[in-house]
Amino acid sequence: MEQLEILLLVSRQPDVVWSIQSVYDAILSTPQSVERWLEELARAGLIEKMTGPPAGYRPGADENLHAEIASLDQLYKAAPVRVIEAIYKRDAGAAQSFADAFKIKKPDKSS
Repeated sequence: MEQLEILLLVSRQPDVVWSIQSVYDAILSTPQSVERWLEELARAGLIEKMTGPPAGYRPGADENLHAEIASLDQLYKAAPVRVIEAIYKRDAGAAQSFADAFKIKKPDKSS
């Protein structure tokens, strides 16, 4: 969950270069954990590590990735429990569980 929160935080403000301390101040985890997740997200290509100045992290330049992360952010705001369930659900295929978390039911018009 911390990794998701960090990814969404950094992605929401593409013009900001986030330091480990500024992410820590927003997430309120531990600086070591924040640094580990920022490094992991950068290795995965989900964010970009800036060597400076200023040193820090920001969203990458891939517009398609920005759109995907923005969609994830909207889904997480609309149905956070479903996203959390998909992350922690272990009995089904990971990809299917993740996809299922974003199926938003339309209200039943007969009720």
